Amino acid sequence: MNSPPTVPNPASPAPASPAPAPQLVASVDQILPPQMLKDIVTDAVVKDKFTATRTVVSGFLCTPFLAYAVALSVSLVVAGWSLAAAGLIFPVGFVMMVFLGLEMATGSFSVMPMGVFAGLVTWYGLARNWVWTLFGNLLGGIFFAFLLWFALTKGASIEPSGILLKLARIAEAKVSYENFGINGWMAAVAMGILCNWLVSLGPMFAKASRSVPGKIILMWLPISTFFALGFEHAIVNMFVFPIGILSGADVTIGQWWWWNQIPVTLGNILGAMIFNSSLWYYIHRAKT
Repeated sequence: MNSPPTVPNPASPAPASPAPAPQLVASVDQILPPQMLKDIVTDAVVKDKFTATRTVVSGFLCTPFLAYAVALSVSLVVAGWSLAAAGLIFPVGFVMMVFLGLEMATGSFSVMPMGVFAGLVTWYGLARNWVWTLFGNLLGGIFFAFLLWFALTKGASIEPSGILLKLARIAEAKVSYENFGINGWMAAVAMGILCNWLVSLGPMFAKASRSVPGKIILMWLPISTFFALGFEHAIVNMFVFPIGILSGADVTIGQWWWWNQIPVTLGNILGAMIFNSSLWYYIHRAKT
């Protein structure tokens, strides 16, 4: 006998359809310059709202990380490395400082003017940020210089040696601009410009990637280049001169400031403002 045809039960669930295959979504790590510019302007607005105390403390905490990197690089030079090779290690301090959210004046020399040009920060706010950040950076440099000198000389119980003597010679070399009069002073300005055209790219390149490894690699490029080439960085010098003087460098405080710190700081400002804050801002502002 033939079996009756099977009639589907309307109450029974329909067979499940196969799950769609997972779609792979490409993730682009790079952030393009127009968006970088927007993010940098936002940072300038945030910095403008910091209290003086917060800015000083953040600046104070910044310089020791650069000083750690200087001491490490100098120790490698003392051990026989070339300056160029040691320069490849120096950015470790900058990377730590950036990820801790600390304030370095040479970075603000590029960031704050963009906030002004965008109409969201006043010139007074820019000057206020720069003054308090520089003051904090100087305090941090002097404090760490004394701490490292005190530790390595066992509380001034032994003569400076090793990296301390090398830092003393570096401090002496950094005031050799005096030997060339006004041309030397202007050369110090030029060395500051060449330095911060690179170094002020650090906080900008940090905006060019979404990933931590990407940010580190991009920031590493300009920072290692500046150090390996021996250009002049105002904040690094706020550590080098105090520890050099403590370690017996033939340098007076007046020589430090007139033949290095002042012209180098001016050069650092010009390098950041002319090439990054102004010209780079100009070519991308139409897209913001």
